[in-house]
Amino acid sequence: MNISYKFFNINNLEYKFNPEIASKDNFSETYHFNLNSTTVKANRANEIAVIELKIDVKTELEGSEEEFRSLSFDFNYAYKIEDFEKLSDDKIHDFVIQYGFENAISAVKDFIKNITSIDYQPTINIDIPKFPMDKPKRLS
Repeated sequence: MNISYKFFNINNLEYKFNPEIASKDNFSETYHFNLNSTTVKANRANEIAVIELKIDVKTELEGSEEEFRSLSFDFNYAYKIEDFEKLSDDKIHDFVIQYGFENAISAVKDFIKNITSIDYQPTINIDIPKFPMDKPKRLS
């Protein structure tokens, strides 16, 4: 069994910042990265598996407890899997989490960096978690 990247798309993108609390003297920004939900779906009609992530990033400047910047979006990362038609949805889910999740999170990191580089503020460079991660528990 092999897994390969097919495509990704972004939905519900919102990026904003509060220029009223910017400090010219000391620019130290702290971020909070939240992965609000993770869903893996097997799309039998197109023979792809999709990881759906809901992402939320908020920052604040040193010395201020107010939100300085926020970025939220839905990130969908699709894979083609060899022998897709022979696998159960559970096998596909487990395989994508084990072998595809790290790529999706790395792509999220790059996307955050690219979006936050479009204005005059410094880019937000998030740290990605260590891999391999513990397998998430499936909700029934």
